[in-house]
Amino acid sequence: MTPNGFYKYTASILQIDVLPHEEELVIDFSDLHIVGRQRALNGSIRILEDMDSKTHQMSVDMLNDPSLNGQWKAMIFAMPLINVCYAMRFFVGSYGKSTMQLGVNTNVPFDGTHCPLPKGTYFTNNLQLNTESWPDVVPYGGLRINLRFFKHNKPAGGMSITIDVQKKQ
Repeated sequence: MTPNGFYKYTASILQIDVLPHEEELVIDFSDLHIVGRQRALNGSIRILEDMDSKTHQMSVDMLNDPSLNGQWKAMIFAMPLINVCYAMRFFVGSYGKSTMQLGVNTNVPFDGTHCPLPKGTYFTNNLQLNTESWPDVVPYGGLRINLRFFKHNKPAGGMSITIDVQKKQ
């Protein structure tokens, strides 16, 4: 147990899905795939234009299915539609920093220090989930995290990642 009385956990990626866009695709996750027994994330992410804080937004919503039997329920944990630079700094900077190690397993500038997010093709290589920076209140079982990107408040790309969260042994 951690000092505050909660168990820490392990998480493995079960599935990656690309979320739809309305008019213009701004960020493309279609080349990401899961590889190996470690369920690592490999591939590339394409940012098709510089994503700035005035024009581009992001939101995050989560669903839970404790038994992984298709009974997904919305969670209260979410990040409303906010400017993409603040969203990166808050969400990825807080919870993704132990997983997305710039220069180690990715060159994606999602650490919250880059704004605008520069146009380009970025890689992920053997990216495995590291839960050390996650909050203690994440439920066990299935967790689906939807990362949605917007341009002028219209869907412009995103990804859904389905994860199996288990108590660390």
